[in-house]
Amino acid sequence: MMRSAAALLLLCCLTSCMDERVRRLRSLELSQAGDAIALNIAAIQRRDVEAYLAGYLDSPDLIVAGADSLRRGYFLFAEARRASEEWPDALTAGEPTLVWIAPGVVWGAFEFAAVAGSDTARGWSERLVVKTSQGWKIAVTGTMQR
Repeated sequence: MMRSAAALLLLCCLTSCMDERVRRLRSLELSQAGDAIALNIAAIQRRDVEAYLAGYLDSPDLIVAGADSLRRGYFLFAEARRASEEWPDALTAGEPTLVWIAPGVVWGAFEFAAVAGSDTARGWSERLVVKTSQGWKIAVTGTMQR
């Protein structure tokens, strides 16, 4: 009986320690992924194509989703972005809602308003950000205009 109680107490202590480690990891990764999204938004606002592209996963598995298309792969995405001079005149982004999916995987969404000339596009943008050896990178990006 004493061994069972000691084993149960040890199990409770280990579980409690693991829970705290998971909470700390979750908090740290939410902060880091939020920083990666903020850098991406800032690069758009500065019209800095290389900083913008540096935030994306350089992989054939990168997903770029829009209202009328779903494209896959970094190479064509980067090539098209570098060839384009189109940037919003102004971009306002709301505070992102972040969800920790698993270690190294965070989903985020934020409201945006992008002004280009006399047109204003409003909607939601979302990012799935993954931890890589080169830091946090956007693996999936999409926008939904309203």
